[in-house]
Formats: sequence, structure tokens, C-alpha cells
Amino acid sequence: MQGSDTDSVSTAEPSPLSSGNRKAILATALIQGLALYLLKALPAAESWSPVWLYLSYTLVIAIPPLVILTIAPRLARHAWWVVTAFAALLALVAGYRGYQCTPSDTFNCGWPHELAVTAGIATFIVAFLLRASAVGRERLTRPDYPSLFHYSWDNALTAGLTLVFTAIFWMILYLWQALFKLVGIDFFHQLFGEDWFFYPVTWLVAGSGAILFRSQQSFVLTLKRLLRTMLVALLPLLAVLTIVFLATLPFTGLQPIWDTGRGSVLLLWLVALLFFFTNGVIQDEFPFQRYPLWINRVLLLALIVTPFYAAFALYGLFLRVQQYGWTPERLWGMVVALTLALLALTYSISILRRGGQWAEWLRRINTGLAFWILAICLITQSPLLNFWKISADNQASRLLEGKIELAEFDFYFLRHKLGRPGLDTLRSLEQETIIRQNPEIARYIQSLMDPGLNAFDHRQNPLREDSEAKQLRNIEVLPAGASLPENFNVRHIGRTCLRDNDCVWLRRDLDGDGEDEVLLFSLYRNRQLTTTVFYREGGRWQRLSSSGRSFDQTFEVLKRKLSDESLELRPPRWQSLYIGDELLFDPTQ
Repeated sequence: MQGSDTDSVSTAEPSPLSSGNRKAILATALIQGLALYLLKALPAAESWSPVWLYLSYTLVIAIPPLVILTIAPRLARHAWWVVTAFAALLALVAGYRGYQCTPSDTFNCGWPHELAVTAGIATFIVAFLLRASAVGRERLTRPDYPSLFHYSWDNALTAGLTLVFTAIFWMILYLWQALFKLVGIDFFHQLFGEDWFFYPVTWLVAGSGAILFRSQQSFVLTLKRLLRTMLVALLPLLAVLTIVFLATLPFTGLQPIWDTGRGSVLLLWLVALLFFFTNGVIQDEFPFQRYPLWINRVLLLALIVTPFYAAFALYGLFLRVQQYGWTPERLWGMVVALTLALLALTYSISILRRGGQWAEWLRRINTGLAFWILAICLITQSPLLNFWKISADNQASRLLEGKIELAEFDFYFLRHKLGRPGLDTLRSLEQETIIRQNPEIARYIQSLMDPGLNAFDHRQNPLREDSEAKQLRNIEVLPAGASLPENFNVRHIGRTCLRDNDCVWLRRDLDGDGEDEVLLFSLYRNRQLTTTVFYREGGRWQRLSSSGRSFDQTFEVLKRKLSDESLELRPPRWQSLYIGDELLFDPTQ
């Protein structure tokens, strides 16, 4: 968002926080800390359905900060209805998200990071929209653009400074407990580690920090000016990078970008940083007026060409989806890429049509962007746009349409990464002819749907395991004419040798017991050589150790040296130390 430093006086609260406001902030922070402690400590909460857990945690984490950032001496009377409506909407969204992880004995969705991030972003947007439309007013009004900018930066800096304040507080407490522990007093070490102490105290301190920085508007304004000065100095460099890199692409082509596997992410980061720096510099002034004319033109040119970067990122994501299908991560990548692409296109068009007077369009674009992001955060967690269901349906259709081989399909991903939609899709696949015709896969799916089995042990497609095991057994074994033992299980070796690394097996009796051990040598592209040793004990092969070292020669040289009869075994210089059968020192560890 944008605005100017000169607007800070007119858009700030008409008076400092009142005594009642401060007490309300502290009470809200304490209630949040106690609620989080109770959700963690109450034994009954552990048996709650994910619906209630997700709902409770979302409301407890999101709504108190909204109240703390919004409360002011003069606030429109309907502001709290907005907070209530937002809380109800979050509750519905969180409840639906929790429902996707029910029943709890069937799924282990873990901490809902995606929901937490989207709820946090939505809360931040609602907070500055509400402050801009309700603070210092009798009734809710349509906020002006300088107010939106001021409160967006004010909220962000207040939250950031509060986190720093709380972190420094705990650093002092850690020093406190360490000093007393030096003299044999463990009371404070035990006290500061108790949940009943940590949660209320931490959130009380955070509330105090919020009061401190909301009351010191001059300090926040000074920090904002300092950040703007930094952005003014760095924006031309970022703009030159944007133009120069684009100019090199006709000579290098786009393929090197896709080969890295993270090219689209880097391109999107470049576009996002350019927009952030631009808005931080322009604020409410005439665009780039503090720069010389030639720098101004460079900056405008950089903004004009940003749609090319967004298009390249979208194309890279499209190629990835065509190759591997949709996943929640790729869907989020597409949402971010589309958002930045639309933003880049509107910026570019506004500059081309209005020239140096494009700032008026910028106000509308950025205001619309805030509402767009708020809508995306809520819709993506609702039935309207369930990324888990979209991913599950897409992956299943790819299998049924023959776009992916049965041996390459990731059934574990459906069962344990996509919640209820993934399980429903897996059950429907179980009835398909392609599954019924393969008893091994049918048994594998049945084992995946059994909640009593160890999920990690069943995360590999058995057909793929068989294929990989065959590939590993086909790796050359030295000395010439040797082969791997019949009962040697290669399935736990990993996929290192199935990629672009060069590997070779070696049979050698390392302990002199008359039975060969098995060694696997893997030479990586960065010229690192890894040696893994396996030995048999009790009729089963086990991994003994693995070590790495640099190796500057070729793989052919390595094989020739391993085949050389001059290979010799030398006793270690340092021996192990025992007391009876108890090992005290092992130089190999």
C-alpha cells in the first residue's frame, strides 16, 4: 500500500491510547495467552475433533491481535460488528478445514501451516482496513488511500517491533535463569520452562509492547522514514537488474531457468520485490519525483517489462503441472503467479497510458489488491476452492488417462497428504479396472487405508520399489564376475544411484571373518565420493557406516582402482577401549 509521511498526522489516532484502551489491550493479550495454554494443557482438548481444534486455535490466534491493533479512543460504533463477522467467517473456514482431517484416528494432518498463514494475512488486511475506516469516526466510512497506506505500515511495524520486544524480554529471562543456575539455584530454570508461566507472561509482554509502540507514533514514523530511505537507495539497483536480466534472455534462452527447478520462484520474487520497493518509495508523492529524470525513466521501464517475468513464471509453472500434475504447493504457486501477473499487467498498462501521471491508477490498483488477497485467503480455505480436492482429482485423472504409469503413481501422497479428499479419491481408485488388474497394488492400497499400520513403511509404491530394486541390482559389482548376495536387500539403499550419480558395488571381507561385506561407492557431480558399508549379522544385512570425501578423478579411474589387486586392508591405528563388555571409546565413531 502507499501513502506519505505527511499523512501520518492526519491519519493517526486523534489522541493517544486511553487508560481504558491500555487495560483492554492487556486483558486481551492475557486472555489469548491463557486460552493458548488451556488448549495445550487440557487433557480433554487432545480428544477434540480437528474441527474444534482448528476452529479454536484459529480464533484464539487471529482475533486478539485484530482487537489489539484496532482498538482506539474513538472508534466507529459498528467496528466491533465487523470484528464479530470476521471471527464468524474465520470460524466457518477453520471448521471446514478441520473437517478435511476427520476422523482424527484416520488422518494425521499435523499443524495447519497453510491455514495459519492465510488467517494471519487476512487478519492483517482486515486490521488496517478497519482502522482506516473506523478510527476517529462516528460511523464506518469508505477509507481514503493515505489512511490505508498509513495504517498498513503502522500495523506491520507495530507487530514487528512487538515481536522484537518480546524476544529481547525472553533473552533477558534466559540470562536470568543461566546466572542463577551457575550458583546452584534451579528454581528460575524450572519456572521459566513451565507452560503456565510461558503463555500468560509472553502474551502480557507482547500486549505491553503493542501499547508501547502504538503510543510512540513518532518512533514508528521515524522508523518508516528510515526504511523508505533504504528503499529509495536500493530501488534503482533492483530496476537495473530487472532490465539487464531480461535483455540477456534472448541470448541465453529460457531453458536454463527451467533446468534449475526453482526459476519460476526466483522470477516471482524479483517481481514482488520490485513492486514492494516501488510502493515504499512512491507513497503518495508524484511517482519517483526524488530521482533524476533518467533514473525515473529507468524505473518506469522496469515496471513496464515486469509482465514478461510474470509470464515466464506462469509458463514455468504450467510446464511443471503438465509434467507432474497439480499439488497444493503448485496451486498456491499458480495463485501467487496469477496475482503478480495481474498486478504487473495493470502497472504496465497504467504507465503506458498515463505516463508520469499514473499514480492515480496506482491507488485503485493497490486498494483492489488488498481486497483480492483477502478474498483469496478465505476462499482457498473453503469448499469453493479446496486445493486438496483439486489435487486429488487431478492426480487420479492423470492415472486413469494414462499420463502417468501405475508404477510411478504416488498413492501415499493421496492418503497422507491430502486429507479426506485424498482418501475419498483413493477409495474410488480402488474400484477402477487398472487397480483391480494388479493384485499387488490392490493390496498396497488396502494397507494404506488401514490406520493401524505404520504409514512411513508404506510410502513407496511397490511397483516402483521393484523397478528401483532391479536397477540397483543391475549396477556393476566388483571384482569382475562378482554379484550381490541373494538375500541382500537393496530396497533400503535409497535413490542416490537412480539419479545422475555414478555408482559401483564392491565385495570385500573387511573384518577377516571369511565372509564378504558389501560396499557401495557413489560419485556425485560435485566430485564427492560416498562409501557405504553393509554387513550381515544374524542372517540379515545391515548398514554399518557411511563416509564421504572429495575425489577429483573420473568414475572410470575409480572403478579401475577398485578393480586393482593392490587393494589392501590395514588395521586401525587406534583401537577401541572396553571395560569387560562395556565399550568406553570407539575411534571410528
